[in-house]
Amino acid sequence: MPASQCPTGVLLYFFYGLTFIFLGLAIAVKDMSESKLRLADSLPSLAIFGFSHGLHEWLECYLRLGYGDASLLLPIHYLKLLTLVVSFLFLNHFAISLLRSQPKIRWQWLRILIPLLLGLPGMYLFLSWENLDLQTIRQADILTRLTIGNLGGILAAFALVRHGRVVGVLSRSVALNLRWAGIGFAIYAFLAGVIPSHARIPFLAVPVEVFRSLTAALITYFLVKAMNVFNVETRKKLERQILHLAQAEKLAAVGKLAAGIAHEINNPLTNISLNVELLKKELRDGATPEAGLEKRFAAIERNIDRASRIARELLHFSRQKEDALVPVDLNELVSGSLALLGSRRRNYRIETRLLPLPPVMAVAVKIEEVLLNVLLNAMDASLPNGLITISTRCQGPEVLVEITDQGAGIAPEHINRALEPFYTTKEVGQGTGMGLSICYSIMELFRGRIELNSTVGVGTTVLLVFPHAATGGGEDDCNHGGG
Repeated sequence: MPASQCPTGVLLYFFYGLTFIFLGLAIAVKDMSESKLRLADSLPSLAIFGFSHGLHEWLECYLRLGYGDASLLLPIHYLKLLTLVVSFLFLNHFAISLLRSQPKIRWQWLRILIPLLLGLPGMYLFLSWENLDLQTIRQADILTRLTIGNLGGILAAFALVRHGRVVGVLSRSVALNLRWAGIGFAIYAFLAGVIPSHARIPFLAVPVEVFRSLTAALITYFLVKAMNVFNVETRKKLERQILHLAQAEKLAAVGKLAAGIAHEINNPLTNISLNVELLKKELRDGATPEAGLEKRFAAIERNIDRASRIARELLHFSRQKEDALVPVDLNELVSGSLALLGSRRRNYRIETRLLPLPPVMAVAVKIEEVLLNVLLNAMDASLPNGLITISTRCQGPEVLVEITDQGAGIAPEHINRALEPFYTTKEVGQGTGMGLSICYSIMELFRGRIELNSTVGVGTTVLLVFPHAATGGGEDDCNHGGG
């Protein structure tokens, strides 16, 4: 039959059924296997309602086409009534399943009410069995809609509106969509349960099926949008997992830090304790401790100073306060840091290649601390009379300080951990492992960075990179920088 000759009622019932089939498909293809929401357990029943109710409307569509054999007319009406009953039963099951998760709702009475209501059309069919015809089936259809159909629509509306409050903590938009879907079911309960099929709405002369189709489309639309709650749930779950992972990493870092603190502070404290015990023993034994007294007190003072230095470095490392940044000349700070090394620098050959530089925004004292830490590490790694080179240059919008030694170098497996707190390759008692960590934190304060390049047996290069304070930020700023 061409579309132009197709009765309007056929198209109406086709799209009416298609709306419910689409609802069932939208639920069926949604992955809810990992969801902990009660809605995920209830929606399969609503999907079966959609499929069976859509089939019911398509059977009506088939009957209106008028192609069927007259002998098949009664069985098709039987099947149509059966799909209607099945669809409303699953609608009730969906509502009850959702209500079971709601606090302070007594749903147990529905176990008795639904069978009683279903018994009314069943009893009518039983009593009319001997004179069963199409009119009897139509009356059973009306009774089914008035009883379990009406109840299912009202319960579904109530359950969805109430459940909107539960999921409101996850998403307010999802809660709103559930409420609108619930309102749609309440309207549908009236249109499909109270107003008979094929009736026309007073004053409008429009078949009730038109309004049923529109209501079904609105229910489907809002429910499909509400199922976004599973995406929200997945996102929240991922956020919690990431938070837990970050927390676990943070705890691991704290544990590692605590272990490093305990190890580093325990060494000087053990030395102090040992020297004190030896002094006490010598005094108890009546020996004259004058000969070793100065040596023991010197060891105690040295280890107290070491423990105090570790505590100061920890305090500096944990400080979050940023001092006011001012323009500083890195060449002057390099020269000042070399002067602070005092006589120790005489044991090494230190060469400087300082080019004119623009100023950088920093705190002079902290930059000197970085330079001293790097220079002391270079000296510790070098042999006596070893060469240490310090050069400065400007490269685009950055100012670079490069410190190179010809020491033992750092193995590849250690260089990636060189900036970690308490990580050191020095002998016990010779380093705390905090120096480069402090340098890294200071460089971050000035929006700079520290880079390490090392080859075992050749030496190590430490590159300190700063953004310069010139507003232009181009090559001209480097070429005309002060020196």
